[in-house]
Amino acid sequence: MFWGGAPANIHPGRADSYVNYRNNDRAPLLFISGENNHLMPPKIQQSNAKHCKSNTVTDVTEYSGRSHLMPDQKGWEKIADRALAWALDHT
Repeated sequence: MFWGGAPANIHPGRADSYVNYRNNDRAPLLFISGENNHLMPPKIQQSNAKHCKSNTVTDVTEYSGRSHLMPDQKGWEKIADRALAWALDHT
């Protein structure tokens, strides 16, 4: 992605980082955000979700008291279980 995106301003056409926000064929998308995430704050996750204009399900879940590295925090299993349940509900 880096090597394809770095010269994005000097080569014509779509860059490797192009996102088709109206892709109705994509899989359901769940954004998971922590309240104390300073790398991808909840506001950014909400904005990302709003950009998705397809007919496919797009949801945002925010966890209070969590930072960016949720899998390294106590109780990560509960978040993983909820994400898996969400995915199974939307397949």
